[in-house]
Amino acid sequence: MIPAWHSTLTVSAHFLHGMLAHVRARRGEAVSAQVLASAGIPASLLRQPDARLTRQQYVALYKTVAATLDDEMLGLWSRPIRTGTLKYLMLSLLDAPTVLVALHRFVRFWNLLLDDYRLQISARHELVRLALLAREPGAAVAPLGHELMMKLVHGIASWLLGREIGLHRVEFCFSRPRHAEDYAFLFPGELGFDAEATAIHFAYQDCAEQFRRGKHELWAFLKRAPEDWTFSVLHRASIAARTREYLEQHLARPVAIEELAQALHISVRTLNRRFAEEGTHFQAVKDGLRRDIAVHRLTNSNTGVAALAFDLGFADATGFCRAFKHWTGSSPSAYRKGSRQGE
Repeated sequence: MIPAWHSTLTVSAHFLHGMLAHVRARRGEAVSAQVLASAGIPASLLRQPDARLTRQQYVALYKTVAATLDDEMLGLWSRPIRTGTLKYLMLSLLDAPTVLVALHRFVRFWNLLLDDYRLQISARHELVRLALLAREPGAAVAPLGHELMMKLVHGIASWLLGREIGLHRVEFCFSRPRHAEDYAFLFPGELGFDAEATAIHFAYQDCAEQFRRGKHELWAFLKRAPEDWTFSVLHRASIAARTREYLEQHLARPVAIEELAQALHISVRTLNRRFAEEGTHFQAVKDGLRRDIAVHRLTNSNTGVAALAFDLGFADATGFCRAFKHWTGSSPSAYRKGSRQGE
């Protein structure tokens, strides 16, 4: 069952622009517009740099772009990853005795497909590291491609074990992007940018675990892709996710960080350190939750702005409108109108 905080999760328009980039380049603007329409996403969101995609919009857009390009990785690598590739990758993992063996197979599989990059797996100091390395100096870096590859390996490993694997660290070879706050929910662990290579680090103990998954479970996983490997919710490992869950349970009243720390049975100092490791902070998580609920309800319901402001704990509609414009660059009314164009 998807928890309430997760069903209202939104992601940056970065993902919208990144997914459409290769559709535009290879098929043109007309096909790009058809893709948006098929995914139920209004074209007006393209003109809002701080717009947000709902979970449902993200999944619909991903599936539509993948089908349009016949590329399960959205044209982000040097050669297309044809439809059906993920299925055969997953079938090759099912009989692995441990997650570590499955990860070795994952690496070998991708290294047969990619020309511009290769994956490297290594174990050191009780950690297993998967790194994405350029085959030649100066290889182009597509941030969305790197994000999706790290999310794919994390999502698959989590699905194999039946719980979300906590990450020791995820690092990216590009600079910290504007949408980095989304990473706290996509990658439950310490974050780093401007690294020598994009890499993900698991605890060796997790990777050494055995698992048992059958083909009947795999078909359901593949049918829902990319939802289950992008938004894995089998276990909420990050402090940002636990915070978001607590805040949603007490949405209509103010919650201080001291109350949260007490509820999570840790000190305020430790809580702030954990937030920093995940690249976020208490107020950002709090604002992100209210923003996401607002976006979700403005997109999917007819709730009035004043009522929505009250539900989100604002003293009045004016304060909510000011905050929403700061979060998204649009007023609530304008956002609702833009999100429903074409209905």
